[in-house]
Amino acid sequence: MKQKLSLDFIAGLICGEGCFTSYIQNEKQKIFAFSLKMHVCDKELVIAIRDSLGLRESVHEYFHQERHYVVLNVRKRRIVENIIIPTFNGKLFGMKKKQFEKWRDDYYKDKDIRERT
Repeated sequence: MKQKLSLDFIAGLICGEGCFTSYIQNEKQKIFAFSLKMHVCDKELVIAIRDSLGLRESVHEYFHQERHYVVLNVRKRRIVENIIIPTFNGKLFGMKKKQFEKWRDDYYKDKDIRERT
C-alpha cells in the first residue's frame, strides 16, 4: 500500500515548488492552473503528492536547458474548484500564500462572470 502524505507536508512542498497561475486561451477563455515541477529524481514524490490529493492527472517528464524535470499540471475547472482550492486554502505561507489567495479570488471572480453571461 502506498503511503499517503499529510496535507501539511504537501503544503510545505507547494510553498517552495508549486505554482498557481492563469492564462487566456483562444482569446477569451481564462484557464486557471496549478502546477508542481521538480527534478526527475523526485518523480515518485510528485506521484505520491498527486495520489495523496486524489488527482488523476498524469505526471509528465520533460527537458529544459539540459535539465530533466517532472511536472504535475491541473487545469480542469472542477478539479481546481473542488480539490485544489479547498486543499490549500489556509495551508500556505509567505509569498505562495499571497499568490494562491489572489489566484483563488480571481478564479471566483471569473466564475461569477461566467455564470452571469
